[in-house]
Amino acid sequence: MTTPSSQPRTRISREQRHQLLQAIKTLLGLHKHPSDIKRVISKEYQLSPRSVERYITRARREMVESLTIPFEELRAQSFQYYLYKLNNANLSEREQIRCRERMDKLLGLDCPSQNKRKRWTHNLTPEKIRNMSDEELDATREVILKDYYRGTGQSYPKCETSPT
Repeated sequence: MTTPSSQPRTRISREQRHQLLQAIKTLLGLHKHPSDIKRVISKEYQLSPRSVERYITRARREMVESLTIPFEELRAQSFQYYLYKLNNANLSEREQIRCRERMDKLLGLDCPSQNKRKRWTHNLTPEKIRNMSDEELDATREVILKDYYRGTGQSYPKCETSPT
């Protein structure tokens, strides 16, 4: 059960909402931390931090939509920036680690790895293999090979099959 808040719910006008979003975009452009933005905006506009959080999300979405550069190109530029920073600057160990974390995130390598033992388990017994048709055996072989190549990070080689 929720408890009623001490303040009544207030709505801001369309003009105030526009000003609020512009202020948030400006602060995001100045690389201010979201907690700082929440504190300043909630005090100035008498909004809850949760409401400001929603406005921050909306401002970020609008900023991405207004980009003239395709998102993939922007990602590539960010990756090149971090690579340049790692190669050409005298960075502390902490900054180097942070750059590598950002690069991993851009490449999608920050996901937790799967348990290899679980990934390779296909519940195949010699009896099941003996009872498979040729088509089932080929399909199972394909699945296992694709899993293997995906796990090692290599691309799966496309084999040319000759018509019989």
